[in-house]
Amino acid sequence: MRVAVIATYTHPTRTRVKEPSIMQSGVPELIAGLCPPDVEVELYNEKEDDIPLDRDWDLVFFSYLHSYYEHTKVLSTLLRRRGVRTVAGGRHASFFSEDVQRWFDAVIVGEPEGAVQAAIADLKKGRLQKVYLGVDTPVEDIRPYRYDLIDFSKNRYRLPGVEASRGCPFTCNFCVLTGHEKYRYRPVPQVIADITQHMRWNKSFGGLMDKVFIFLDNNLGGNKRYLRELCEALIPYKLIWGCSLTFNILKDEELLRLMAKAGCRYIYTGLESLNPESIKAMNKGQNKLAEVEFTIHRAYDLGILVSFGLLVGTDGDTNEYLDRLPELLLNLRFFSITFVGIVSPYPETPMFQEVKAQGRLLPGTISRDYDGYTVCHRPAQLTPSEVAEHYVRLCQKVGSWKNVGRHWWHNMMRSRMPRYRGVIGISGLEIASVAHSTRNTKRRFIAGLDPIEAWDAQQMSALGVTPQVLS
Repeated sequence: MRVAVIATYTHPTRTRVKEPSIMQSGVPELIAGLCPPDVEVELYNEKEDDIPLDRDWDLVFFSYLHSYYEHTKVLSTLLRRRGVRTVAGGRHASFFSEDVQRWFDAVIVGEPEGAVQAAIADLKKGRLQKVYLGVDTPVEDIRPYRYDLIDFSKNRYRLPGVEASRGCPFTCNFCVLTGHEKYRYRPVPQVIADITQHMRWNKSFGGLMDKVFIFLDNNLGGNKRYLRELCEALIPYKLIWGCSLTFNILKDEELLRLMAKAGCRYIYTGLESLNPESIKAMNKGQNKLAEVEFTIHRAYDLGILVSFGLLVGTDGDTNEYLDRLPELLLNLRFFSITFVGIVSPYPETPMFQEVKAQGRLLPGTISRDYDGYTVCHRPAQLTPSEVAEHYVRLCQKVGSWKNVGRHWWHNMMRSRMPRYRGVIGISGLEIASVAHSTRNTKRRFIAGLDPIEAWDAQQMSALGVTPQVLS
C-alpha cells in the first residue's frame, strides 16, 4: 500500500508563496511513525514543496489549519476524482467533522494514535469508515517520528522536532487548546531516546544546524518539575535546542540557568501585548508586564534568545496604544519579535462564542479568514479598518532590516555560550519574515474584502467545492 501524508499551507498574502523556515509542522513525521512497516510512506509539506497530484497513492492523510481548509478540500477533491482515498485530521477536522465528511472519505476526530492504524487496516479490507474516534493518547504510547523521511534539501533552515508534552495548563480565551486538549507529558527517558537514537540532523550551512533541534510542544514549561528533570537529562549530550513556553517560566532564574546549561538557546513566548488591558482581556495573567524588561535581558545574558509574538486587535487595544507600540518596543529593545498577528476568534474557542453572542463577528466570514492575519470581528475599541492599518504598519516596522540590524547590534555580544551568536544571526531572518505577510499590496486584511487564492477559487468553481461559511 502507498500512503502519503500531506501538511497543506496557504500564505498570509493569499498568493502562492512558499515559506521555508526553522519551525515546520511535525505532523507528517508523526503520522508516518504510526503507519505499519509494510506501508510505503511519502511526506509532503506544502510550506516547502508543491504537492504532486498525479501520484498513484492508495491513501492520503491531510493535516491542515483552519485557514487552509478550502485549499485542502480542493486537493482532496482532485485526488478523489482519480480514485485516491483521503483522510482529514487535526483540530478543525475534529470540531467540524460533519462538514469535513463532505470533502474527504474519512475524518479522524481527536488524536491520531490508533486511528491512523485503524484507517489503514480498514482500507486494506476494503471497508474504510467515515469517522475514526481518537482518545487522549497515553503519553507512553507516543511513538518516535520518522525523522528518516525528512528531506532537509527542501528547506535548509529546518530543524527536527520532538514532543515532550501535549496540551497546555493555561486557559487563554483565544487559544484553540483551551478546553479541548488535556495537558500531559511523556516520560523523560522516552524523550531522550527519541532525540539521541532516532533524530536525524540538518547538516546545512557548514554544520551550523547540526545537533540542533526544537521541542514542538505548545508549552514546554507547563510543569516546572518536569522541565527541570528534562533539562538535567539533556545536559550530558551537549545538544542545542529551542522551545515555546509561557512568560512566567522566564522569571524563574534558577530554572532558566538550568535550561541554558542544558543547551537551550531559543525560547518563543506569546507575550501578545504590552498593554495591561489587552493582557487582561485575553485572560493571560501569567504575563506580568512590570517584570518584562529585566526578565528578558537576564535571559539574553544567560545565552538564551527570547522571541515574541504580538497580537493586534484585542478588546483592550486602543488607537493610542497601537500608535505608541513601536516606541514602546524601541525603549524596551524588543527586537526579536518573529510573529505579528491579528487576534482571531477561532471557532472552537471561548472567544468565538463570546463575540458571536455579542453580534461582533463580521458578516460572511469563511474558514480561510481565520488565519491570524485577517480581522474577523469588531474589537471593543477599534474598527476593523483601524486594526488592519495598525497591523500593516507594525509588521513593516518590526520586519525592517533597520530593526533586524538593531537586534543584532544589541544582542550579538551579550553572551559567550556555545552557538548563541549563530542563533542570534539566524533569528534576524525570522524577524525580517514578519513583513512578508504585507507584500501583497492589494490585501485588505479584513474578512469579506480579500478573495481567496486565485488557483483555489478557479478549482472550487470547476469542482463545485463551496467555502465553509462561519458567520
